[in-house]
Amino acid sequence: MKQTYPIQCPQCGAEQEAELYDAINVTEAPLLREALMNNTLNQVECPHCGFAFRVDKRLLYHDPERGLMIYWFPGQESSYQTNKTEFLTAISALNAALPDEFDPPTVHLVFSRVELVERIFLLEAGLDERVIEYIKHMMYTRNLEKLDPQAKAILFNAQDSNERALCFVIQDLDTQQLEGVLEFDREAYEGLVAMFDEDEKTSTLWDLFPGPYISARSLLLEATS
Repeated sequence: MKQTYPIQCPQCGAEQEAELYDAINVTEAPLLREALMNNTLNQVECPHCGFAFRVDKRLLYHDPERGLMIYWFPGQESSYQTNKTEFLTAISALNAALPDEFDPPTVHLVFSRVELVERIFLLEAGLDERVIEYIKHMMYTRNLEKLDPQAKAILFNAQDSNERALCFVIQDLDTQQLEGVLEFDREAYEGLVAMFDEDEKTSTLWDLFPGPYISARSLLLEATS
C-alpha cells in the first residue's frame, strides 16, 4: 500500500513528492521483502540533483503465509515511550473494530530497521522473541564491563546460526560497526523454551518482557535511567 508524501532532498534541499510504502504484503509481493533486505524499499532519487536516499517511515510488514505482522515505528530512543503509547492506542482501536468472531492479530513493534530485519529472520526461523531477548539479557548482565547497553547492541544473526548454536553479533552504536560474535547453545535455548512453557514460569518471562516493545537492551536502559 502506497501513499504520496512531500519530502525534502537531504542533499540539495529540493522539495518534491514521492510515493512511499505504508505497508507491504510479502506473500503477495515477495520482491518487496527483497527490497527491504537490500535496503532499497522506499528509496527515492531526487529529480533535481540525482541524489538517492532512503526514507525511513512507519511501515507495516505483513507475511500472511507465516502469520507475521511487524510494525516499524522509526524514532529516537527518547521518544520510545510516547511511540509505544501511540501504538497501543492504534492497536486497541483496530481490535475494537474487529467482529467478535475474529481473534485480534499479534502485531510486533520495532523502532529501527535493524530491529525489523532481525525480527523477520527470528520469526521466520520459528524462534521465540521473548526467549531470544532473555538470552540477550543474560549476555548483557554477565558481561556489563564489555557489553554496556548504552554503547553496544546485541543482534541475532540468523545467517550464521545453525543446529548447534544460535549466533549473535555485537554492534557498536556510535560507529555502527560489528565488533564480535557470541554463540548460545541451541539445546540450551530449547531448554529455556521448555522451562518457560511451564505455567509457573511463563508469567515470569511475560512480566520481564510484557511488550509491545520487546528488547533486553531497552529494559536494561530503563532500569538504569
